[in-house]
Parts: sequence; C-alpha cells; structure tokens
Amino acid sequence: MTTRNPSLLSHVRGWHEAAPVLSALAGYGVLAAVRLAGAFTVPCTVLSILLTPSVLVAVPRDSWTGVGLRPARKLPAAVGIGVVLVTYVDVVSCNWAAFGTTTGNWTMGIPALFRTMVPGNEVLLWVFMVLAMGLFVPLLEEICYRGVLFTAVARQAGTAVAVVVTSLGWAFVHLGNYGLSPFAPAVIAGVLPSVFCMGLALGYCRVVTGSVFASAAAQGIANLALVSWVTMAAPP
Repeated sequence: MTTRNPSLLSHVRGWHEAAPVLSALAGYGVLAAVRLAGAFTVPCTVLSILLTPSVLVAVPRDSWTGVGLRPARKLPAAVGIGVVLVTYVDVVSCNWAAFGTTTGNWTMGIPALFRTMVPGNEVLLWVFMVLAMGLFVPLLEEICYRGVLFTAVARQAGTAVAVVVTSLGWAFVHLGNYGLSPFAPAVIAGVLPSVFCMGLALGYCRVVTGSVFASAAAQGIANLALVSWVTMAAPP
C-alpha cells in the first residue's frame, strides 16, 4: 500500500482553510512587494497585475462562489455601482480642487503611466488603457481584494473590518503606480486617502451584492469615467 504525499496546492489550501487571515496576509505581502517594485520597473508593474488573482489558488474551485465569484442581482448591483461612481466623483473632485492640473494631482499621472507601457502609438495606447482600466485590472484586483482577501478577513473579524482592511491594503499597493518614482509626497498624500475611499465604496458594493463581478464592474465603469475626466480636463 502506498501513501500519496499531499501536493503543494493541497498544503496551500489547507493552510488557508486553517488560518485564512495569515495566509491571505502572506499572499498580499508578496503581491504588494511586486507591485511596489513596479514603481521602478515596468515589467514588475505588469507582473504585479497578472499575479494579483493568484491568491485564488488557495480556494478550491467548488468554494469560489463563497469568495464572491457569482452573479449579482440587478438592483443591488445598480445601487453598489452608483455608490462607487459618486465616491469616485467626490474623491477626484477633491484632488482637482487641492492640486489642480499640477503634478501633485495623482489622477493626472494615469495617461503617463500607460505611456510608459505603450510608447509612441496613441491609438494603441487608448485601446490598451480602456481595456486595462475598464476590464482586466478591475476584474483581477477585485478577485484578490474584494474576493479572497475580503472573505478571509470577514471570516475572522467581520464584514466592516474586512471592508476597511482590504481598502487599506488596496490603497497602499497603488504607491507602486503613483508617488514613489519619482518620490512625490504630495502625490502620496493625495493617492492614499483617495484610493482608500474608493476601496470603501467598492467594499460596500461587494457587501450589498455579494459579488466580486459587481464590484469589478463598478470599478471598471468608474475607472473609465475617471480616464475620460482626466483626458477632457487636462490642459492641451
């Protein structure tokens, strides 16, 4: 009779089941390190986004609905998306009131961030930016933050704590995109509270809908509205 050794995947899932917050923090630590490194090298920026949903491997396929990978009912989704849009408008308005079109306004750095990835071709730049901001980044981020990490924290500490903790974590990793290279205290002072408030709204959307897909849709719609705002309001 032979004994089968548990696979690495089984160990990861067993650890996550036994200590969901600890395993979630470990996964977040790796992802955050790569994302922060993205402030200094474009490949790490891309890699960090691609790796973001990797935390899902800790959850067995038959438990994916438990972390929010399920459809949302229309009315709660509409309410959640509406709250996210209003929050984004308020937050961006505050940034523009405080910093105007100066380099201290982190939202002005969004097109520049994508130009480092797609240099020299404006059409390709906008196609890439719309797909990334409207679809891929929201889905990959929400699976991680409002999906696996949110569920792990909520199991141990409750829903309200999960909303706050995941919002804080999500805000921190955005320093990998804004404020570190070059180091800009004004940008950091703007981006951290901004993205934290956006995260709270996305967390609310996740709570009222029970669906990561709803919060991903909310983030995607709000991101595209933000990109449109920046494009139209920026000086020529």
